[in-house]
Amino acid sequence: MIKKLTLGGLFIMSFTIISAQQLARVQEKGLVGFIKKDGTFQIEPKYKNAQDQSEGKIAIYEGGKWGFIDKNEHAIIPPQYENAKSFNQGMAMVKSMNGWLYIDSLGQEVPAISSKRVYEFNDGVAFFRDASNLVGLINSKQEVILSPTYDVIRPFKDGYARVAKNKRWGVIDKLGKEVVAPNYDDIGDFNAGLVWAKRQHNWYLVSSQKEIAIPAISKIERIENPDFIIVQQGNKVGFMTAEGKWVISPSYDDARDFQQGLAPVKKNGKWGFIDTTGKMLIPATYQDALSFSPEGLAAVKNGKWGFIDKDAKVIIPFQYEITAALTFKKQEKGFIDGLARVKLNGKWGFIDTKGNLLGNKWFDNAELFQN
Repeated sequence: MIKKLTLGGLFIMSFTIISAQQLARVQEKGLVGFIKKDGTFQIEPKYKNAQDQSEGKIAIYEGGKWGFIDKNEHAIIPPQYENAKSFNQGMAMVKSMNGWLYIDSLGQEVPAISSKRVYEFNDGVAFFRDASNLVGLINSKQEVILSPTYDVIRPFKDGYARVAKNKRWGVIDKLGKEVVAPNYDDIGDFNAGLVWAKRQHNWYLVSSQKEIAIPAISKIERIENPDFIIVQQGNKVGFMTAEGKWVISPSYDDARDFQQGLAPVKKNGKWGFIDTTGKMLIPATYQDALSFSPEGLAAVKNGKWGFIDKDAKVIIPFQYEITAALTFKKQEKGFIDGLARVKLNGKWGFIDTKGNLLGNKWFDNAELFQN
């Protein structure tokens, strides 16, 4: 049962929003709850469904309707909606009997700008579409920050979004400013001031100031580190700088990004790790390998998944089925803030860097920790 928010609880709600504790959504026996980083339950599994915590609020499904609570289960907005999305910049999309609409953090309906449909807020902005089917941007105050201009705007990532106009792709920022003009047949995600782009069969590295043609290649991967961009030439991959110069020649079957000075590479069907000079420091003996985390551990597969350190010492035994986590964060796998989400015998849980199971407990499902 949801606890009602008293006047005294208003202070609690405000403090929660300011300093929201990280919680992970877990599922047990078909019911959803939330755990803290010490492995104990903040909210026992009791809801048929719930969204991840966002801005100190949790959308929960109770009694056939959706509403919002805080981490102490105080009712912020009582269950009354057919559906609900998470809060972003103080706004949430909810579905009433009359369709989708916006509400603020107090549950008050926010009159929406005229649009062919209502879009969820992402990175503090939302799309709106006019009668001619062009897309623009609004902020949380329903102010137009970009009039309908593009045929397509993809979701924002780290403040930038891919856009298309007349089937040509470019990049804009959250203010609607064109960072890269829509002059390309395809384009990647803008990161570290750079993006890959393609026109016909030609590939380019593009910043807001210049375009560098990269001849005789077949693919440019996503750009995480502008000093070591993964580029494919023929059926081999290597690493290139933002200036289009090879720093490690294309001699690998596959590769992943450099982290902690090492990058996983695949050669002759096996994975190992090279340093920034291209020297193989950890021999290619694994079935799969992921980049090192800030904790100094990398997930590698040898039948099952385990974790090694930079000296190739096995720190956490090979016993897990998967280390992936579904998220929009850049780092999707392995350790995140000292914990890794893992699967064992069909159950999900979190382990620390010593392999200890958080709370000594497995769940039917578990998502990443969120503020």
